[in-house]
This record gives sequence, structure tokens and C-alpha cells, in this order.
Amino acid sequence: MSDSQSLKIGVQLQTHVVSPLAYRGVVESALQLGVDSVFLWDHLVPFTGDQGDVAWDTWTLLGSLAELFVARNQQLGVLVSPLSIREPAALARSAATVAQLGNGTFILGVGSGGFVHDDNLTDAPQDVQTRMILFARRLRFLREEVSRINASLGTKVLIWVGGSGEKVTIPLAIKYADGWSGFGPPSEFINKASRFLGTDHEVSVLLTSKDPNNDLQNYSDAGAHHVIRSLRPNQDFCFDLEPISGMLSERAQLIGSL
Repeated sequence: MSDSQSLKIGVQLQTHVVSPLAYRGVVESALQLGVDSVFLWDHLVPFTGDQGDVAWDTWTLLGSLAELFVARNQQLGVLVSPLSIREPAALARSAATVAQLGNGTFILGVGSGGFVHDDNLTDAPQDVQTRMILFARRLRFLREEVSRINASLGTKVLIWVGGSGEKVTIPLAIKYADGWSGFGPPSEFINKASRFLGTDHEVSVLLTSKDPNNDLQNYSDAGAHHVIRSLRPNQDFCFDLEPISGMLSERAQLIGSL
């Protein structure tokens, strides 16, 4: 069980449709609302699109946003970059660069990948077993590179692993990562989050359109330190931050009731 008084609230922004220039204003608004973290996701093709559709380059966007975090305690990150299509040595350097452009910290969320439209544009393995073998090898190397670069440059890049697989993903997160990001609902999240009891990992949950309720108290009771709401661009080609305002209000009510 985590303390709801210290529960962090984050937002994840999908990287398509909305003009790249507009992300700065959205992130500024989210920071002013009081979010603890801002994440971009990382795909070559929108989940809602066809093979020919184009998503923005996440890492270029992250570099353009990092300056907003200078002198702030709030965190910038990616949730997640698929190790099936991203080389770990390049990721480690990209994350350190963004950290240096910002407040010295960065959350580098990674996953095993498997989105077919991304895979079709790269040489990512198509079968699950081969992809998970690749994930384990690349995550181990990423851990080594991030630790080495942090020590060399004085950055604080934290590795999170996203995914709920109990046979491979979660054990790898425990071994090599600083944090883990799972999914709802609370009844499923609690069993997987319990694997991290007694560790120093930051435990988070990513809420999507499949999770209409925030359930902050339930996730906090289940062991979450961080609840992150994923936002999809709306019909006006922008992001509606109202769900984030609602989460922050709900957290304030929880704290006020203690």
C-alpha cells in the first residue's frame, strides 16, 4: 500500500495529429495544473491509424519540450519506447541529452514492442519469443549504458519497464529497471504490483480510454506510486486536459479526507 498523500499524477500525450508546435502549450498548461509528470509515447504509426499514417518523431518533440522543465521538480519522460525498434545505445544517449536540456532527470520507459505497423517499418522480430529474447538482451545493455552515462555526466535517467507479462516482462523490470508501469483495472493491477513489494521500484499504472474511472484510492491501496492518464488527440486536433484536472481534484479530495 502506498500513501495517497504522496501519490503522483501524470499525463501521457500521444504523438500524432496535433501540430508539433502545439505540444509546448499543452505541456505548459499541464505543468501549471500541477501534474507531477509528462510523458510522450513512442510509435511510428498512430494506434488509431493505418500503415501509411505518420506519427511525429517522439524524441525530437521531447528535446523541444525539455527546457520547460528547467528549475522544476516535475518530470519529463517517454512511456514507452519499444526496444524492438529502438537501439539501446541510442536511447541512452537521447535520454541523457534530453535530461541535460531540462532539469537533469528523465524517465526512460521501454517496452518489448509488438505493434504490427511499427514492426512493418523496421526489422523488428515478428514472433513473440524472438522479440522477448531481444527485449531481455537490449534491456540488459540499456541498464549498463544508462548507469555508465549517468555516472559520467551527472544525469539522472531512470529506466522504467512498461508491460504486465508475469513470466518475462515483470521479472526483467525487477532485475534491470528503476520503475514499472502496468495497466488496470485495480483488481488485476494489485496482483502484479505485489511483485514489487520490498523493492525500490517506482510502481505506476497507465490509464487509457478503457479505464473511465481514475480509481486513485484503489490504485494507491494496490501499491501504485504514480497514476498516469493517457490522452488521445480529440476531434479538434488538440488535447483536452479536463481528465487531468479531474484527477488532480480527486487526489486533493483524498488528501483532505485523511
